[in-house]
Amino acid sequence: MKYKFIVDENILYCAVRGVDEHDKKDTSSARFLVYLLKNCHRIYLDKKCNSRFQKSILTRIQRISKTEPVFPGMDLLIQEIIHTSGKINWDYSDSPQFPEEKNIPRKDLYIARCANHFSARIVTLDREFRENINDHVYLRSKGVIAMRPEEAIMLVMQK
Repeated sequence: MKYKFIVDENILYCAVRGVDEHDKKDTSSARFLVYLLKNCHRIYLDKKCNSRFQKSILTRIQRISKTEPVFPGMDLLIQEIIHTSGKINWDYSDSPQFPEEKNIPRKDLYIARCANHFSARIVTLDREFRENINDHVYLRSKGVIAMRPEEAIMLVMQK
C-alpha cells in the first residue's frame, strides 16, 4: 500500500541537520525521507503548502547547508525528492475548510486543511499539533492522523 503524507517543515529542517525537535542527535526524520523516496510513497502539497515549501523550506535548507553541520547527503536527498516529479503531488488549488477548525492551532491550519483535502497522514514533530489532529473527530473520520517520524518510518518501509 502506498501512503499519502503531508510533511511538516520541521521534519525537513531536522532531517537536514540530523537532529530531533530538541536539537539532539536523531536520524528519524532523515530515515523517514530516505524510505519515502526509496519505496515510492508520496508527499502531497496544495497551493498554500506549496507556497510555504518554496519560500520558506527551500531557502532555509539552502542556508542551513551553508552555515550549519548537515547530516551527510540529506540536503541532496531533499533536492532529489523535490525534483523527482513522482515523489510530490503538486496541487495548486486551495484546500477547503473543514468543521471545527478552531480546534487546530492557527499556525498549522494550512497543513490540516491540506491533509483533510487529500485524506493524508501528517508527519510532524509538534506534539501539540499531533494531539489536536488526532483528537479531531472530523479529521479522524476522513483518515487524517498525525504521527512522529518514528511512527511514519514503519509505514514508508513498506514497499
